[in-house]
Amino acid sequence: MVKGYRLRSIALGVIAAVIVVVAVPAGSAYALNVWGIYKEAQQLDAKGKYGEAIAKYQIAAAEFVKQGEYGNATNMYRNIGADYSYLGKYDEAVANWDKEALYADKAGQTQVSIAAKRKADALRSRAQLFVETNAGAFGNANTHGEIFEPKNGALLGAYAELDPAVHNAATGRPFYTEGFEQLTGKKHAAYLLYFNYGKPLSVLKSHIEHAKAAGTAIQIGLQPMKGLDEVQDDEYLRQFAQDLADAGIPVFLRFANEMNGDWVPWHDEPKKYKEKFRLVANVIHKIAPDNVAMVWAPDRVPEYTINDYYPGDAYVDWVGVSLYTIFTPTLDPLKKGEDRASHIEKFDYIYKQYAQRKPVFISEGGVSYMYPEKLQDKTLWANYQMKQFYASLPLLYPKVKGVFWFDSNHDSSNRVKYYMLSANDKLLSAYKKSIASPFYLSNVGEESPIAYRSINGSTLNAAPQKVSAYVKAWTPMLSKVTYEIGGKVVATANDVPWAASIDFKPYKGKKIEIVVKAYDTKGKLATTQKTNVTVK
Repeated sequence: MVKGYRLRSIALGVIAAVIVVVAVPAGSAYALNVWGIYKEAQQLDAKGKYGEAIAKYQIAAAEFVKQGEYGNATNMYRNIGADYSYLGKYDEAVANWDKEALYADKAGQTQVSIAAKRKADALRSRAQLFVETNAGAFGNANTHGEIFEPKNGALLGAYAELDPAVHNAATGRPFYTEGFEQLTGKKHAAYLLYFNYGKPLSVLKSHIEHAKAAGTAIQIGLQPMKGLDEVQDDEYLRQFAQDLADAGIPVFLRFANEMNGDWVPWHDEPKKYKEKFRLVANVIHKIAPDNVAMVWAPDRVPEYTINDYYPGDAYVDWVGVSLYTIFTPTLDPLKKGEDRASHIEKFDYIYKQYAQRKPVFISEGGVSYMYPEKLQDKTLWANYQMKQFYASLPLLYPKVKGVFWFDSNHDSSNRVKYYMLSANDKLLSAYKKSIASPFYLSNVGEESPIAYRSINGSTLNAAPQKVSAYVKAWTPMLSKVTYEIGGKVVATANDVPWAASIDFKPYKGKKIEIVVKAYDTKGKLATTQKTNVTVK
């Protein structure tokens, strides 16, 4: 996507989480003086007596729910959640903000519901445990049989032509297909290019030749910058499709991406968008069926309009998503200047919507190492988010089939973006470590030898097992995770994905509880999570 269009913060960041005084409907009758109780709760809040205020709000909330006045109930649960957060009881705060989201949705307050869920997710603690296993054990469970799709594993990709350390556009020495591999220490399976609809494919001649020589695929972000009306079933489109077929390399054709965002010219016309996507897909599938995959790729926000633009399974080969994270402390529900959101969990909606139907991948994305508004270095935070993302993706989302890192620092109309690996040695080091896993593939046609099986509430064999975990807590970064069985620490891990070898032979034939304790960067216990496992 042309980044000058990106106004990513508008979708959620401007939602005000303030108390709205909802008028009492005429004729409402309460079993108690609910507004008097509400006033008492506010007075207790003003005195810092949050526990007592919570009890009052709970009474009022229950009455509003009973009367079906969900807007008023929404406000009560917002206050209850806030008071629990002031007391440092974050699990209770999350539970009540979840109720705020629930009742806001019932009241038709979509944006309020989204904001409440965002607050709750920022502080939500959870742990999910996995064991590493041979990918062959999954058979075809993680595949859809689409073109270029590995049964297990994710193709490594990047956008790299704006990184001067890996690409010289004037001389071609270095060219990103070689330079990025040298920079990161691992061959990437594909590279992203942006391309304006209406231009001849010959513009990309050198890119195609280098891709062919390097044995890489290309992802083409095909952008109708003049609007959707320029897209017709005509000589241009058919010649374009034929040129793609003749290119002799695997091509992911991402047509008019981020259509759900108002920063692109093809936004806000879902019916026309679907018509044009189907038109392009029909031509591509007819003329270039053997080496071109049609990619449908919204932005991750706004979520509530994404499905309106889906053209249908017959026209889509892969589903992509743009997934970026920039440090945003204004959304911190604790108002302490932290960004507590999880980069990887932003992928959750797209995955749950489409991964059962199509291979899903991050068609572009990254974590910025600078807080642009303050020009504050956030490398440690970015490194943690990046490492957690690449380490946890195979655990949480086994049907993800590709990841493209946006390797660029560039200006735009609203925020400077800082994702360039060559500009930050620590970020580069974290990236190298992150992609070292054999789950991340260097060539189209490769398969991952490993996969992961969730063991929460499940079974595992009485043998030594390599256990990993996705752990999320209210604190944005963790430094250590311990595993306890029977009150005894059996393993300690000091980095994501918190991998540890645990011998389960002593527990054969037993149902055991594994206690996961996670610690913040100061060594303070942040969360304790438990799961039951049956050892066979």
